[in-house]
Amino acid sequence: MRKALLIFGGVMLAGLLALVLAAEFSPPRPRGFTGDLNQALPEVAGWVRRDIPIAGSSAAMASAQGILNYSQAKQILYTKGGTQVLVYVAYWEPGKVSVVDAGSHNPDSCWVNNGCVRTERIYSVPGKIGERELLPYESGQYIVPNGGKQNVAFWHLVNGEPNRYEDQEAGWRNGLLGRLERLPLVWKDIRTYGLNQKNEQMFVRISSNARIEDLFADPANGALWQALAPLGIYADQKWK
Repeated sequence: MRKALLIFGGVMLAGLLALVLAAEFSPPRPRGFTGDLNQALPEVAGWVRRDIPIAGSSAAMASAQGILNYSQAKQILYTKGGTQVLVYVAYWEPGKVSVVDAGSHNPDSCWVNNGCVRTERIYSVPGKIGERELLPYESGQYIVPNGGKQNVAFWHLVNGEPNRYEDQEAGWRNGLLGRLERLPLVWKDIRTYGLNQKNEQMFVRISSNARIEDLFADPANGALWQALAPLGIYADQKWK
């Protein structure tokens, strides 16, 4: 039985290697996002805006493990009264990283692997800001090591469309074992995106001490969410 499992694992890995090599020689798709994140996420009336260095954040922990390799990244903290909203955005040009590598470093994995506890999780959530429909987003609540709670919404956009996470419910571990666990996800991505897995991608994460759905529903916050429109989170507006 053990020998059969080893043979099966070897065949799977050999097949994956062949697909990776084939993808390396596939021409990249043209870019859909041509913006500059350094000019994104501007000042918003009624909110105090502060740049937060990515170094020292959960994103930096992932990057230090050699797994993000993004083309651009930005992190901004917006504060109004007692409400704090942290917006983190990472962008990968076509040809940079595979869907599974970019997508596996979401709060379910990176945050949980660094000491957070996930207490709530909803997948592919529909939403609106006023009358504008959002692309479906991922939602969760996490207890961070200092005891506070962070409510999170995030989009992982692949060629401008949301990646799905129902097949990745528990997140993934680091190292070789984590990569073996992610093999079924690789096959799903091949069926969805084809052999060339290094698609253009954007990861947009919103975290706050307030509940995300309440922030979205409050008309007073509309200008803040409008600032995210160039990132392509609305159904009626793609990247620009």
